[in-house]
Amino acid sequence: MRKFLASAMIIMALSLAGMAQEDGSQQSREEAARLAKAPAEVDGIGRAVVFVSDENGNPVKGAYATLESTWGGDHYCESFGSTGREGSIALLPIHMGTLRLVVKAKGYQTSRTNVSTSSLSEPVRVTLTRKS
Repeated sequence: MRKFLASAMIIMALSLAGMAQEDGSQQSREEAARLAKAPAEVDGIGRAVVFVSDENGNPVKGAYATLESTWGGDHYCESFGSTGREGSIALLPIHMGTLRLVVKAKGYQTSRTNVSTSSLSEPVRVTLTRKS
């Protein structure tokens, strides 16, 4: 009986954690935006929060984002990943230098954008255009 109760409690905890992660509310978007704080100075280390949407403002799930950084002449690093259900991703850590954001998604044209380090105090918003 103890094993059954322990198993039931574990399953319930995992289910609740999964539901919390799937919350698609405006509050979760605001939380991600609040986490977008990054240092503005060159050669600092920080993160970038990226929101990807289509022309209608709908989030693009599964978009692949790469943030490339070059600094100090010959140093290079990149941070990459895919957007979640809300169309957002936090790319970290990144070295603050010359930044270029590349976003790709199936059925959309690739977006290439230069990003200034000073703009990373706010989320980077990318709008993808559907391929014709």
